[in-house]
Amino acid sequence: MLDFAELKEAVADGDDEPYETGKAEFSPIESFAEMPEGATVHLLDDYFPETTLWREGDQLLAEITEHIYTKYWEHKWHGRVYAAAMLRAIKRFIAEGHSLSEGNIENDDEPHIFIRWRLHFPVATNGQVVIDTIQTSFEWVCSRADLILDNAETVLVLGKDTGEALDRLRLIASRLETLGYYAVIIKDQPDKLGESVIQKVMRYALSSKFVIVENTDPSGHLYEIPHVGKAAECVIAFLQEEGKGATWMFEDAFARNKHWQKFVFASGSIEKSVDDAVVWAENFVKQFGAFQQRVLPWMKPAKTPEIPGRTLE
Repeated sequence: MLDFAELKEAVADGDDEPYETGKAEFSPIESFAEMPEGATVHLLDDYFPETTLWREGDQLLAEITEHIYTKYWEHKWHGRVYAAAMLRAIKRFIAEGHSLSEGNIENDDEPHIFIRWRLHFPVATNGQVVIDTIQTSFEWVCSRADLILDNAETVLVLGKDTGEALDRLRLIASRLETLGYYAVIIKDQPDKLGESVIQKVMRYALSSKFVIVENTDPSGHLYEIPHVGKAAECVIAFLQEEGKGATWMFEDAFARNKHWQKFVFASGSIEKSVDDAVVWAENFVKQFGAFQQRVLPWMKPAKTPEIPGRTLE
């Protein structure tokens, strides 16, 4: 087991070399309250993510590092693409309230790519819980990255795409990117010969998790909504500035269509509405999925595991 007294002496002597240990030595630790601040521990083991740990006050911090060596990378996606997806996955977990933070990518030394993120634990957490949480966090970041690369985390952004209205679409897309989604604005996507505009919109809508419509000003999206929101039954969040709106024709439709929801924002506060729309859309998709599992015999219920430590404060 780790000897905290030995680590204290090393810190007092100015020795800042990380102490390397494995799971067998780490797991019996009952608490990290006596771990000296300034000491760093490298947790290394077979088939276990490389992790660096240190204490800051009443928190134990664990930084997980995934090293992708692109010359010998065997995944179906290129290493840089997969690394970007891992970072998006980390952002999604953070936005959902999991105890992750500080996601970043280091790619200064090609062909080496390093993806890092942190977990936070109370110092009273025992070693085995820390190990289990690190392992589960790693597995779920990788699993979420695979889902993202299969377009499960794409959001289509519709609305007027000229002048100031286009700036609002880009602001919505930027906020979605910050939250870990791929944001698609139709105007930015290449056209295909032989494909109509509505076919193009439907192609992206049907591959998106949900749709956000900036509904402040009238535009071509008024023609697109019946196709996307009714024929395709896409989950849609409508954002519109207070006192404005593209049309009255949708107002009573919000009462008839549970998969539509309107969010009104004051001028200059659209990002908060994006956050609220994301929470609503994610909850709607989750609740509808649970309903399908209850009523459709071929949709077997499957409990979605959560990262241990999510509720750790």
